[in-house]
Amino acid sequence: MGRWTASQLVQDVEDRVASGELKAGERLPAVRVLAEELGIAPNTVSAAYRRLRERGVVFGRGRQGTTVAVRTTLTLAPQRPLRTDLVDAASGNPDLDLLPVVSTENLLAASTPTSRYGDAMVVPELLEAGLTWLEQDGLICHRLAVTSGAMDAVERILSARFSIGDRVGVEDPGHGPVHQIVAALGLVAVPIQIDERGVVPADLERALWSGIGAVVLTPRAQNPTGAAFDARRASELVRTLGEFPRVMVIEDDHAGPVAGTDAHYMDHQRQHWAVIRSVAKTLGPDYRLAFVAGDDETLDRVEGRMQLGVGWVSHFLQRIVAGLLSDPNADQMIKLAVASYALRRKRLVEGLATHGIPASAPSGFQVWIPVSDEESVVAAAQDSGFAIRSAASYRLGSGRAVRVTVSALSDAQIDELVEVLAEALGHSGRSGATSSQTI
Repeated sequence: MGRWTASQLVQDVEDRVASGELKAGERLPAVRVLAEELGIAPNTVSAAYRRLRERGVVFGRGRQGTTVAVRTTLTLAPQRPLRTDLVDAASGNPDLDLLPVVSTENLLAASTPTSRYGDAMVVPELLEAGLTWLEQDGLICHRLAVTSGAMDAVERILSARFSIGDRVGVEDPGHGPVHQIVAALGLVAVPIQIDERGVVPADLERALWSGIGAVVLTPRAQNPTGAAFDARRASELVRTLGEFPRVMVIEDDHAGPVAGTDAHYMDHQRQHWAVIRSVAKTLGPDYRLAFVAGDDETLDRVEGRMQLGVGWVSHFLQRIVAGLLSDPNADQMIKLAVASYALRRKRLVEGLATHGIPASAPSGFQVWIPVSDEESVVAAAQDSGFAIRSAASYRLGSGRAVRVTVSALSDAQIDELVEVLAEALGHSGRSGATSSQTI
């Protein structure tokens, strides 16, 4: 190649990372060293490294140099729809038959009056409903922001508080979009082990000492494993975090009450904190709305950024959600959903246990099954008419597994899937992981 440009250097590094030639954690040559090797100006190398940091491909740690980020592959294209001939045990959706229905009265009330520029970002009836909803789980606060879903909230909080190269603790395995958001913002994902009770305190402590500025936790219905804090684990995590008061704690309580377990939140006397409660799993994914509680400075920054872009979440949508959260019929449907999801998780886990296959499903919609060969199990399920997911898009360094979404499966489908998985695992081998081990 002739004389290198910054753009060509960026493309070269990205290609080598994608091919595996450059691996996560590997240090790139110092600016002056690489400039001398290529016979170009140091400013050209510096510009290329800066662009790579902005894309989340590498991170810089001062005198420690420039290092390939732990996770660099970003899903920039829309996800392809599942094949319509497969039973959906992959997408993570709630059961549409268990979602509350908007009443005619609610719809009419929400349609007027029309909101205007300059109105409050959160309508009073939704603020009241949201504060009450969170108070039922022991979270008492005076203020809420509203975003277009949980991941919108995570991205806004991280972009409002952190800069390229900052380190953020994430669950491993954890929700793929969280990992992707961290990488897309140029932040460095620091993986933290989890077990059936959520983040492991000792590994959280290791991450804290490594210099993370924030940690994203899931208190219940952890995706992909279903892990959930109990009171003891929450207390252990609060003690661990207490030694690092400046670290921001972001809790993604995306499932809310349909998780099927109590909420155990962290200490909210911290300098910076946020709890995110989406309505997507409870009321339906198309209600692109999540409540955000947190310290005033964080909420100010989130709302300030929103005003520069989308402005606000639709007030029409806000009034619809407020009506559903105060509707006794909707409350009864939510309780039915909680019971149904619990029975479906139990049926799959117990069915697999009869074949000697360990699985984890403490809460939420998912059942997590450790395996030694993800691809063959996913392929076997597909050949039998079921779509399930491998752990590849959820893990940074954790073990192999498959994730099954049981929320919309019938008893007959669950029983059939048990036999399909048992046969597949009989040929591919299976992990001997137990609930006492990290996932």
